[in-house]
Amino acid sequence: MKYFDANTWAGAWPFAFIDEHTPRTLAAHLRKQGIGRALVSPLDAVFAPEPDPANYELLRTTEGQKNLVPVPVINPTLANWAEELAEGAADPRVRAVRLLPAYHDYRLSRRAVDALAVELMRRKLRLIVQVRLIDERHEYHALGIKPVPAADIGALVRRHPKLKVLACGLLRSEILALLPKHPGLLADLSFAEWHETMRHLLARIPARQLVFSSHTPFLITAAARAKLEQPGSPKTQLAAIAAGNLERWLGR
Repeated sequence: MKYFDANTWAGAWPFAFIDEHTPRTLAAHLRKQGIGRALVSPLDAVFAPEPDPANYELLRTTEGQKNLVPVPVINPTLANWAEELAEGAADPRVRAVRLLPAYHDYRLSRRAVDALAVELMRRKLRLIVQVRLIDERHEYHALGIKPVPAADIGALVRRHPKLKVLACGLLRSEILALLPKHPGLLADLSFAEWHETMRHLLARIPARQLVFSSHTPFLITAAARAKLEQPGSPKTQLAAIAAGNLERWLGR
């Protein structure tokens, strides 16, 4: 089965001993795990005053890594977000941008997010909302960061029904509550854990709304593949989740 990973990261994380990948080492790691392509964003953008230097480095260092699709991080509350978006969009490899509302301290209800949504649609770009990077119960104690409320994502989709949105990091319970209300919304599987996860989810969620995601290096890459290798779900649905849905969503 072909795999296209919706959620991987390059760079350093200060609060845990996880692998510090460069795009080159990340690409090699994913190949060993049988993952042919992946969206990748820069970890250095998470705590930086502004994400542009990390985005620039990501675009530079992913050149030549054909199996990695760079996804810049945009902070729409900064005055220069439009310029940063334009810089990223000038690279033909960029098909989506990622928001980190929880780490950049804003809600999806901000007017700046609506302005960004309009500009993304104009440029025919997609939006990835990162709900959480790690389970908040294991977050570094001094941070106190809460995940993006699932209801905020629903409200964003209602305000901009033509915007193509992928929510990364939803829990199983959040997926089950949110996706049936919004047929055009996609969610990744990185934090969806349950006994026979896929059989459980597909009983209530259309396969077309789910995409494969390992969330490397935060989570174990092989465990993500194992979710789709459990018996009991139609192979055509699993193949779509593994790669086809993300390819369709990106428009290529």
